[in-house]
This record gives sequence, C-alpha cells and structure tokens, in this order.
Amino acid sequence: MSVPSLRRRLTGGVVALVAIGFVLAASVLYVSVRRAAWAQFDRAQAARAATLAALVEHDRDDGYEMEIAAPAGLGGGYFQVWLADGTVLARSESLRGGDLPRPAMGAAPPPTDVTLPDGRPGRRRVLRFTPRHEHEDEIAPVTLVVADDTEALRATLATIAWWFWGVGAATVLAIAILGGWIVRRGLDSLTLLARELDQIDHRTLATRLPVEPWPDELRGTVRTLNELLERLDASFERERRFTADVSHELRTPLAGLRAMLEVTRLRERSGAEYRATLDDARQIVEQLGGLAETLLTLARLDAGALELGRTEVALAALVDERWRPHAARAAGRGVALRNLVPAEAVIETDRDKLGLILANLLGNAADYTEPGGWIEVTAAEAGVVVDVTDSGPAIPEAQLERVFERFWRADAARTGGAHAGLGLSLVRSLCGHLGWEVTAANLPGGRVRFRVVHRGFMSTPVGCGHASPASSSGTADGDPRLQ
Repeated sequence: MSVPSLRRRLTGGVVALVAIGFVLAASVLYVSVRRAAWAQFDRAQAARAATLAALVEHDRDDGYEMEIAAPAGLGGGYFQVWLADGTVLARSESLRGGDLPRPAMGAAPPPTDVTLPDGRPGRRRVLRFTPRHEHEDEIAPVTLVVADDTEALRATLATIAWWFWGVGAATVLAIAILGGWIVRRGLDSLTLLARELDQIDHRTLATRLPVEPWPDELRGTVRTLNELLERLDASFERERRFTADVSHELRTPLAGLRAMLEVTRLRERSGAEYRATLDDARQIVEQLGGLAETLLTLARLDAGALELGRTEVALAALVDERWRPHAARAAGRGVALRNLVPAEAVIETDRDKLGLILANLLGNAADYTEPGGWIEVTAAEAGVVVDVTDSGPAIPEAQLERVFERFWRADAARTGGAHAGLGLSLVRSLCGHLGWEVTAANLPGGRVRFRVVHRGFMSTPVGCGHASPASSSGTADGDPRLQ
C-alpha cells in the first residue's frame, strides 16, 4: 500500500482545514443572515397585522365593522377576519371571494409557512384580539389571519446561499492551488537534502553536509545525518582495518606454515626431524585456531548472541586453573604469580566467560611483565571483581586508552608473535556482556594494574562498558604488553 507524498498530505490537510473553517463560517453567517431576514419579514407582517387589527371596531348600534375602503392597499398579500361564531367580517380583495384556512379556536399559533391561494409559498400570522369599542359591554374577540408571499424572500436567500458557496468553492480552489505551490516551495529543502544524500555512497562517507544553508527546522536533522555519516564512516573504516588486520594475522602464520612444509619436502629427513616439523606446524595451527576462536567469540559478543550462565564460582581456584597454561612460559622468564584471592571468595557469574577474562589478563601479564618480575591477583576491595597487577614496566600514558582496541600493538616487530592484539579487546567485550567494566592504570613504582569492576562502581571508567566494534589497528612506540 503506497503512502501519499508529504506534499500531497500537507496540501490536502491545509485545504481540508480551510474548507472546514469556511464551511463553518459560511454556515454561521448564512444562518445569521437568514434568521435576520425572516425576523425582519415577521416584524413587517406583525406591523401589518397590528394596522389591520386597529381598523376593526364594535359599537352597540352597528356591531362589528372594519373601517377600510381598500383593504388590498395595505401591503398586498392576503388577510381575513372572523367573528367568534365563524362569520367572516372582512377579507382582502386578493382572495377574490375565497377564504384563507381558519385556524382552530384557542391561543394564536406562531407564524407558520403555508401555501397561498394562488399556489405560491407564503407565511401566515394569526392574531386574536378584542376590537376597540367605546361602551362597557363585554364583546367576543375576533380572529385576524394575515398571509404574505415569501417567494421573493426565499429567492433572495437562495441567491445569498449560492454566492456564499460559490465564492467559498472558488476560495478553497484558489487556496488549494496557492497552498500546493507554497508547500512545494517549502519542501524544496527536503527535496534538495534528498538529492544531496543520494550522492553519498560507501565510497563518499567522508562527505559532510553544510548546516548553515538549511532552514532552522532541518538544521538539527542535518547535524544528526552528519553524525550518522561520521559513525558510518568510522564503522566502515574499522571494518576495512579489521579485514586488513585479520588478513595480515592469517597471512603471517600461513606463510610460515607453507615455508616450513616446502623446506621439509625438499629432501628426505629423519623421523625426529619430521616430528619436530609437525610439532612446529601444530603450534601454528593452534595459533590459527585460537585466533579464529577469538574472532568468533568477539563476533558473537558484538551480536549479543552469547548466552549467560550463572553459577557460584570459587575465584581463587579459577585463577589457579587459568594460570596453569601460562605457568611454564612465565617460569622460563622468571615471572612468579601471587594469588592473593581469599580461598572463600565466591562470585555468582558465568564461569566460562570469567575464565576467559582471567586467561587473557594472566596470559598478557605472563608474556609482557619484565623478566624476574611478579604478577599479583587480588579481589579485596568493594565493587571489584578482580585485580591483576604486575611489576611493570609501565604503559605509556598516551597508549593506555588504546590497549583495549582490536589488533592494536605497541611494538610492530611482534606482529607475527603468539598474540594477535585481540586478548584485551575480548576482555573488554566479555566485561560488557557480564555488566562489568575493565580499566588499565599505571601505579607508582612502574606497576600496571588491570581492574575488573561492576559497572557504575567507578565514576570515570577507562575501558569498556558495553562491547563495541572498535576494530582499529596500528602500532606505537612503547611497552609490548599492549599486544
């Protein structure tokens, strides 16, 4: 079902409003004119009836009589006078000996419309009165009926009505034409705005519409459209960077795997050499699998497709469990873990997702804490889910706000390492999914702390609340822990 254009709807609304207003005004005015015309007619007829009644008199010798020589001269029309016994006292010459309908006895009825003896429409007035007399005897009242032609008045009122509705129809038509033109001119800005937007596609999302040339009513819309274009441009840019980063992360290990296989097949090798090559290939495959799994988890988090489970989790035991895969690697670098979480500390949440958060925070600290340093896990402060603190080195302050961006690294030389720049981004997304926030901060002495708190606990959180596809990438000088 098609929707009428805005121009048609506005024009139709204006015309309908004007037409309704005109109909109401014309109706009220016509009714007022019609009522005034009939009131004037009734007053004139009442005056003629009073004049005729003044001509009727009674005396003891002659009885009832009407002193008029030419009744037809009193305004034309018709009149007739009856005595109480029904005797006709007088009638107008226009009746030509005929009679008007005699009203029933009783109170005089109000003026009513009637058909005159000649067939024309008329109006009748009945007057019952006691004739004037100069004696004290009681006399019976007489009945006077006056009937006048209303054809001319009705024709005049019909002409007035025709002018009202004719002029009204012409006025509404003129307003429809003029209103349509005005509405069209008023909507030219929308048409122009639509044309400007039609010229913007995925290749020209950097375009911004000027705000000043537009009417006040559209400036807010143009600002909103510019903000939308800015977000779309940023989203497309993140997507392009994300695609490039994923391609790069896949290309490097795949190229290494291909080179390894090519070198291995150049000549016959011993079983031990083949096993060593297969072990190296397995590590690369595991790296690729981990990358694919992380990307899939991030995609599900962004889409809100991961379900939340709730169970009571012993935090200290979960920290020990998630540290084991990193323990040997950390021990090789002389890095020790201090699990200071109380054994009785229990948190009700999704165990698997909290485990992923701990695994990524501990893995990041195990790889990038200075050799011979330490990692400390606590959960003692109110509102804090867990703190993961290490002995340093500190993260450059300018890079603290970027540590949770996807594929962001501080050291370009480590792009082919085991870390793809997604661990902390996954931590941020998981925290948002669980209703938490994660922050990174430098502490005195070069220490670095990653803190997970309940959302709203910190007044100025640095990190994330809800997950967002911040897939920007790049490199910067500074500490390699930003990987």
